[in-house]
Amino acid sequence: MKKELKALIENNSSALENSSKDFEALYNIIFSNGNRTLCETNDGFRKKLTSYSEMKAQIEKLSRALYAKIGMCDGYVALEMENSPLWIAAFWSILKSGNRPYLVNCRHPKKLSDGIIKSLGIRYIVSDRQGELSGEYIDAGALSATDEPEFSAEFANEIALSTSATTMKEVVCFYTGKELSEQVLCARSIVKECPRIADHYKGELKQLAFLPFYHIFGLIAVYFWFTFYGRTFVFLRDYSPDTILKTVRRHEVTHIFAVPMLWHTIEKQLWKQVKKKGDKKTATLTKALKITTTLQNLFPRAGSALSKKLLAEATDSIFGRSVLFCISGGSALRPSAQYTMNALGYPLYNGYGMSEIGITSVELRKTPKKRNEGSIGHPVASVEYRLDDDGVLYVRGSSICKRMTVNGVPLENSDWFFTGDIMEEKNGYYYIKGRQGDRIIGENGENIDPDLIESCFELSDCNAFSVLGLGEGDSERLSLIISVNPFLSKRRLDALCAEAYKVNDTLSSAMKIKDFYFTTDPLSPPTAVKVGRAYLKRAIGDGSVSLTSFTDTLRKSCESKEDDSNASPLFDEIRTIVASVLDISPSEVGDDTHIVNELSASSLQYFSIITELSRRFSITEYSERDKYRYTVRELAEYISENI
Repeated sequence: MKKELKALIENNSSALENSSKDFEALYNIIFSNGNRTLCETNDGFRKKLTSYSEMKAQIEKLSRALYAKIGMCDGYVALEMENSPLWIAAFWSILKSGNRPYLVNCRHPKKLSDGIIKSLGIRYIVSDRQGELSGEYIDAGALSATDEPEFSAEFANEIALSTSATTMKEVVCFYTGKELSEQVLCARSIVKECPRIADHYKGELKQLAFLPFYHIFGLIAVYFWFTFYGRTFVFLRDYSPDTILKTVRRHEVTHIFAVPMLWHTIEKQLWKQVKKKGDKKTATLTKALKITTTLQNLFPRAGSALSKKLLAEATDSIFGRSVLFCISGGSALRPSAQYTMNALGYPLYNGYGMSEIGITSVELRKTPKKRNEGSIGHPVASVEYRLDDDGVLYVRGSSICKRMTVNGVPLENSDWFFTGDIMEEKNGYYYIKGRQGDRIIGENGENIDPDLIESCFELSDCNAFSVLGLGEGDSERLSLIISVNPFLSKRRLDALCAEAYKVNDTLSSAMKIKDFYFTTDPLSPPTAVKVGRAYLKRAIGDGSVSLTSFTDTLRKSCESKEDDSNASPLFDEIRTIVASVLDISPSEVGDDTHIVNELSASSLQYFSIITELSRRFSITEYSERDKYRYTVRELAEYISENI
């Protein structure tokens, strides 16, 4: 299959190079892949397969229905949808009907998306649901069920998408078919440099459709790179960690491209489960990871497969043995997470790109030793890099977007694009050292990189954390903000404090954190792929993120909750759930009231309570001993230790 793919890459790339390099040419080449499987989905019971030819027939039908309904608009047509086979059909149907799609970032605040829709003059929104944005919604699913006659319209040749909005500005990037074609053609040189990206498992290459297609990383590196060469997408029913892992194993996914959040979560959960089994298991895995890393440095491909087998106790509970190639991008990847994933036999490469410039580099060297250095690789064939005197990266090339708007104001990218990212170049490979706008002026006048400090912390019991400067101008103080679950126990909160202080003691005086804060508020929008410092500073300023010093009221309040359980929100939440299942008043459920013996709960009611608690607090496993806890106090004790 790998040989067949290489031939297909050459044939399709040559066809695109000799074409008009527009979206119609991309469409014709992509959907010449015929009976190859494009999509795999499952409803929890059965797999459903959709071929390229079946998708093409759906696109033809939907584009006719869309044209019959809206004709050809002067402006853009919004596409508001998460990843699904229907997203693919709707995307191409909008283009084929002569309209230009604006890919709505479903993770943006409504106010931001509405502002963009207004500035683009959008009237129609194609979706799979009735959303809240300002415009006339068109149900893509219902529309595809209609049967309209053939129409004549010129294939549109431009799309628009927005940035991840960590600055909350309305930034829209416009890509023509020419620029997208140049991005797609870069895949050919990437495969030549790193043949491993074309590896198959049991004769198939399956990419997990994890990254949203409305984001540049998902659109280029996932959707276009892999459909252009006739490969398969596996779609998720939801984004819970349990669903992701089970889907990868069940569908035998081979490729996973994701933001660091996924890799950090897997690393965190792995070590959490291992540490529960004791110091001996922890030491054994630590030693095993060193051995498998050495093995892969000597024999990269064979060593990776063998590592999965040697570490089967861990890998069989994560992705299984089918995953052959992974890329991380979108924000800083923690070195320990990259080391762990590579050591487990899941080759993890680090990439770089932005909405304004597309995907511009990826580390592709063979061994974990090189990948673990943290390089983002060298520029792809369609772009070139330049560093200014301060180390800030500028990018230009044929594949970056040439036109964009910022808060409705048109801008042209006619030459070098200023990324704002500070880089270091070594032997042709680039390393991210921070972001210019995030730099903090230390007390000694030095520029301090908060990303570098963040990489030193690996805090186990928090939702997220960020290092930034708080204060005004030269009076900014290095601060660590940690978001915690409001139900976290006092013991674990104290341990988290000690953990942060311990790491800080190892830092140089210039890099030491000066102020430590907890918050129970999220540090970023609910589904953001990273914590944006500009967003966080603004949220702290307007009060939507409330900070409490380590030594201040949050710890005191937790202490009082331990002493007076009736004041604890965790106790109250459990009490409410128990009362709801048993159809009684919460006042009847005391802290030490036995749910079965005193409240006469049946076994079915008891397990209904456990199920609801598991859902509410995202607890996926109970041991036989742990599940039999019969009072609010006992349940609270377990939940607070396992959130």
